[in-house]
Amino acid sequence: MRRFAFVLLPFLALPALADSCDGGIKPMQPNWIWTYRDTDKDGVEFYEMRRALTASGYTDTYTTSGKPPAPQSFKCDNGAQINITAPSIGGAEITKLVVTGVSFPAPANWKTGYAWQYIMNLQGRKSGFNAKAAITFDYRIVGREKVSVAAGTFDAWKVEMNGNVDARVAVLPIRQKFSETQWIAEGVGIVKIVRANSSSELASLKKQ
Repeated sequence: MRRFAFVLLPFLALPALADSCDGGIKPMQPNWIWTYRDTDKDGVEFYEMRRALTASGYTDTYTTSGKPPAPQSFKCDNGAQINITAPSIGGAEITKLVVTGVSFPAPANWKTGYAWQYIMNLQGRKSGFNAKAAITFDYRIVGREKVSVAAGTFDAWKVEMNGNVDARVAVLPIRQKFSETQWIAEGVGIVKIVRANSSSELASLKKQ
């Protein structure tokens, strides 16, 4: 199954941090619980996501029954949000990650036709061999669209993403293209993702 893949702060630091990260697209609500339904050729799987504020941004932790928690951390820069969690390169141990661009643009840029890019350059080791990869994500906002999922009907931004992996483990090249369409609702976050062979949708949102 594919997934969208804690530093305690002093109380007075939390509002300023929430303001710098929260553009209304992904709400900074550490007590909310997002539950997603993931569907692929192996069947249906549910997982929960919880958000925690950190010193430089936030961490989303995904929890699936019978599996270890999967955290994904972001830093915030002038309203934009940047994924700083390294993915796996063929099971290699990642030793260096350099990112450019943003994962979620600043609030003022959410408009039809806006496009942006996010690139991860990684280095690592596997079985004594060097590994490296460049993973490129190209995003474009198609427009606004109503989308219905188990959690309800949302007026969401429709975003198309096309990606490319150019990696090498020792002398073995790994090249792959991938794409998906996302629906992102203001004040909620991602409500639906459709890929070639799988999909994810928001099943429920518990606001505590």
